[in-house]
Amino acid sequence: MKFYTILSAILLIPLLSVEAQTHSGFSFDLSGSFSPELQFYDDSFVNSSAIHFRGSYFNKDYTRMEYSLHYARGFDSSVSYVAGLSASAVFQLTDNIRVKPGLGIQEFKMADRNCRTTWRTILDSIFDLENQCSDDVHASFIGFTNLEYQISDPFSLFLQLSYRTILSNVREESGTDPIDEYDTDHSFYGSGFGFGAGIRIYLWQ
Repeated sequence: MKFYTILSAILLIPLLSVEAQTHSGFSFDLSGSFSPELQFYDDSFVNSSAIHFRGSYFNKDYTRMEYSLHYARGFDSSVSYVAGLSASAVFQLTDNIRVKPGLGIQEFKMADRNCRTTWRTILDSIFDLENQCSDDVHASFIGFTNLEYQISDPFSLFLQLSYRTILSNVREESGTDPIDEYDTDHSFYGSGFGFGAGIRIYLWQ
């Protein structure tokens, strides 16, 4: 319901005329997302929604890339939180409209986890390193495109379309090896599409 409220508000806001803006520096945004169905290992989250917080940095004098840190809550009661980072290219179409295609990596931290590390387990999952943590690992790779509209200094609104894939390392009881009681099932699969909308504030240099 919160997602639809945010989306409706954005669509009803009139197009405002603003002067050309530069948005180099730090920015923070709050958004909501909705996924009709997310595949998650041997389960699926239907009509999944989440709240996202993101901090970003961009400097147009040095690079076209924007770098961000993400934190999200929601998706399902079995998920504690999701954290990650991303990079996106910034294309200024008009004085007040930007398109930002990008890629990100995130990890789903489950509510029943024991270990508290995050980036170590992501690297373990990707590179199959020795993992001292017994928790299941779900590393997510997400491709996305943001359409952003600058309504006034320093606020902008954006819509996001994304597609998520997940690399899951899940421990299962072996029952055959008395030394190693568990086998690890590695699986990579498409999880599903997501739609988002939010508001961003820029802190210019």
